[in-house]
Amino acid sequence: MEDPYSFCEICRINHTSGKKHSFSSKHTARLKTILKKFGSKISDSKKKLLNPVISKASSELSAVNVWCYMCSVEVKRHVADHHAIIMDAGLLEHLATPEHAKKVHQFFWENRLSKEQKKNYLVNEEGLDSFKEALKNALACYENEEETQLKKQAMKIKEIECTQTNVVNQKEEDLQITTQSEQQSGPSSGHSSGSWGNSSSGIKPHSKVQTEGVSKPHSKVQTEGVVYSDGLTFIGKSNCLPDGNVHTGAVPPWLRADDGEPTQTKPIGPTEQDFQEHLKKERKRKLNPARVGANFDRTSTNNPDWMPSFGRVWNSGRRLQSKQQYQRETGNWKKRKTMNGHHSGKY
Repeated sequence: MEDPYSFCEICRINHTSGKKHSFSSKHTARLKTILKKFGSKISDSKKKLLNPVISKASSELSAVNVWCYMCSVEVKRHVADHHAIIMDAGLLEHLATPEHAKKVHQFFWENRLSKEQKKNYLVNEEGLDSFKEALKNALACYENEEETQLKKQAMKIKEIECTQTNVVNQKEEDLQITTQSEQQSGPSSGHSSGSWGNSSSGIKPHSKVQTEGVSKPHSKVQTEGVVYSDGLTFIGKSNCLPDGNVHTGAVPPWLRADDGEPTQTKPIGPTEQDFQEHLKKERKRKLNPARVGANFDRTSTNNPDWMPSFGRVWNSGRRLQSKQQYQRETGNWKKRKTMNGHHSGKY
C-alpha cells in the first residue's frame, strides 16, 4: 500500500495533495523567496569568474557556508590557499559539478519551473577553466604585493632599530664625557660633596652662620641663610598665635568662635528634645496618611460660634434641629421664612 503522505523540501511539511501542492499559493511564495535568495548569491559569485578576488586569510571567511536548495547540502563558499582566501571559489566549483546539474533538473521538474531559468543556477566547464586561469595571475599579483608590503615593514623596523642604537650610543658618549670632566676637575669644596650634589643648588657663600655657646657641649646652633635653587621654594617663619597651637594644647582655629559670635557655643549634635521630636515624627510617618484628622490643624484658633458639621450625640432627630438648638443657646438663632412659608436652614 502506497503512503498517501509526501514530504515537501521547500515548505518542510507533509501533505496529501500530490502534484497539486506545487501549484499552491503557499508553496509558490516560499519557492519564490528561496530562488531569489539563492540566486543573488550565485550572481555575486559569477561576477568573480573573470576577476577573482583574493583576501587575507581569516577564520571568519573560511567558516562561511552556503546551503544549496537544489542538492540539499551545505557547501563552503570560499577556499583557503596557504595565507590567502579565494572568494566564492568553493561555490563556483560546486555549481560546475555534474551532480549539481542533475539535482537542478530534478528540482525544476518537481516544482514546475521554466527551463529558461536553469542556466542562472549552473556554471559550465568553460567558465570554470577561465576562472582557474585568471586565478593564477591574481595569485601571482597578490604574492608580489604581499612581498612588497613585507619589505616595507622590514625597512621600517630597521630604521627604528637604527635610531634606537644611535640614541643609546649618544647617551653612552655623553656619560663618558661627563665622567672625564669630573675626574679632570678634581674634588670640589665641602659644600658640593654634601647631600646637595651639583653646584646648581646649595647655600651661597654670603650666607651667615651664627653660633652661640660653642664651648658648651649641649649648646644650640642658630643658622641664618637663604638657599637658592631652581626647584626650591622659600618658606619663611610663621607667626604663631599668642594662645599657642594644637601641639601646645590650645584650641584649634576651626573650633574657635568668630569675632561677631558670642563666646557660648551651642552643644555639638542634637539635643534630647530634638531626639524626642524625631521619634514622634517617625511614629506618625508609619500611620495611614489618609486617616481621619491627619490634615487637621490643631494650632488654629476657632470662633466661639463654630459648630461642627455633625449633630449632637445625645439629641435625637435631624441635624437641622441640633443646629437650631445650638443657635438658640448661643443667641444667634433667627427664624427665616421662605416664600412658601416653610422654615429652612444651612449647615
